[in-house]
Amino acid sequence: MVELNWYGILQIIGALALFIYGMKVMSEGVQRIASIQLRDALQRFTQNKFSSFLTGFITSAVIQSSSATTIMVVSFVNDGIVSLFAATGIIIGANLGTGVTVWFVTILGFEFNLFTFCLPLVALATPFIYVQNGKYRQWAETVIGFALLLISIQFLKSVVPQLQHQTEIMAFLGKLGNHGIYSILIFAIIGFIITALIQSSSAAVALTLTMCLNGFLSFDIAAAMVLGENLGTTLSTEIASWVGNQESKKAARIHLLFNLLGVILFLPFLPLILPMIEWLMVKILHMASPLQDPKASPVGLAIFYSLFNIFCAIPALLFMGRFIKLASRTIRHKAEEDGKLFFIDTGINTADLSLPVAMQEIVLQCQRVKQLNTMLNKIINFTTEAEFQDQIRYVREYITILQENQRAINTYLIGMVEDKSSLVTSKQIKSLLNINLLIEHIRVKYENLYRLLVDKRQQRIWFGPTQRSTLLHRINDAAMMLKRIIQLLQSSTFIRSASRGVGLDQSEKNLDYLEYEKELMVELERGEMKLPSVVTYYRMAQLMDSINEELRSILNEFIEETVKIN
Repeated sequence: MVELNWYGILQIIGALALFIYGMKVMSEGVQRIASIQLRDALQRFTQNKFSSFLTGFITSAVIQSSSATTIMVVSFVNDGIVSLFAATGIIIGANLGTGVTVWFVTILGFEFNLFTFCLPLVALATPFIYVQNGKYRQWAETVIGFALLLISIQFLKSVVPQLQHQTEIMAFLGKLGNHGIYSILIFAIIGFIITALIQSSSAAVALTLTMCLNGFLSFDIAAAMVLGENLGTTLSTEIASWVGNQESKKAARIHLLFNLLGVILFLPFLPLILPMIEWLMVKILHMASPLQDPKASPVGLAIFYSLFNIFCAIPALLFMGRFIKLASRTIRHKAEEDGKLFFIDTGINTADLSLPVAMQEIVLQCQRVKQLNTMLNKIINFTTEAEFQDQIRYVREYITILQENQRAINTYLIGMVEDKSSLVTSKQIKSLLNINLLIEHIRVKYENLYRLLVDKRQQRIWFGPTQRSTLLHRINDAAMMLKRIIQLLQSSTFIRSASRGVGLDQSEKNLDYLEYEKELMVELERGEMKLPSVVTYYRMAQLMDSINEELRSILNEFIEETVKIN
């Protein structure tokens, strides 16, 4: 037992921080072990509301974090991989799945003293941290995280002082808890604030269990705090959705409303629910009353937490469609900014899980390049002065967006490389880095092309039919390759001979261009073409040839390995 002075408060905060860190290490270890399977489950096993619910429940129970599951789902909704309807079922299941974590903490941390096994677990797992085999290393991280979790709970129990020795706090809590329904609301708000600050409902619940066990909180007050903590965990999901699109914001709002409406509906029934839990524990489980014996309170709170999530899950599943409509109405609809990074920075932890997110961002970059190519086609065909200026303004915006997003995507992919990913994922990340770099080279060349077009317009240089036709052929080649690249990226497939069927025989194309250019030289000799027009044409043709070569290099990234991104 410690005194509740500044040093004692720091010890409590340190124990809480160790709990959060242990939970993080264990959760990330499990995600790395089964990340590809988790990603596959979140994408595939969500055909109806019940399969979505079970997927969310199992995922949250396995990785021991409903927040990680929900944030992952929000990013996949943002990505377009998971529908909003499927995401709602997953979120409801994840909320119920976090009850497994609470029971895990209650049984292993409070009912059984496993502290003596923790240090041997760390000793046995540590050597595997340094082995080359990724799976062994990931299992070692999971075991060490598990051990740190149990150690932190033991520290919490030892550093939180007994209430009977703290007369001032006992008097303060007595006053604060003596206002009926207002006291319940106050402590629910306190629970919300604690969780919002430490960004871990599991750690907040562990602290509440410890305080209740040591007599700081009565069972009804602790139950109110647990409700507030359940609501506080929605804040991290809301924050994660800020960088996403409208659909991801709806998914995060569903998570918030699910918990908020549950708390509002559950609070008035506390006077009925708590005696029911007491009856269940005393009459059925033959345990002590949580209302009278603080030692029984951890199990009582775990039962309360599970009942709350079941109470919320049943009506939410039954009326899921209306629930989605309600959440959608709370999101203000506005036009998406074209330059926004739609998918990255949404909180996914591992490279294996982040891969589809990076893939979709690169798809957007390719679509922007395709738009640049389409505008080039339009300008070369014919435009009025007003249309030309409008197109150039759009071009400058697209070029700026491409440049800014290329840097951000590159940083994101490098961060994924630093993560301990699977061998297959590492190769795919390398391919995406190469594609991202090639897109940057293509952006620079399109920027130079449009500069030439502006100079051409200002100097009143005009192209003849042969020049225009030859350039349009090159632009159409680029359009065909861009279309195929986008198809391959959207199918998330890197397969041998995936670029077949693009329909480009480069040797034939080069012969065709050579014939065109011979004809162009004849026109120049006959005086039908002016030298500035021919020089500008050749500079543009060289840039388009270089762009097409870069696009062929991107297509080559799809024929190196025979792997499939799930």
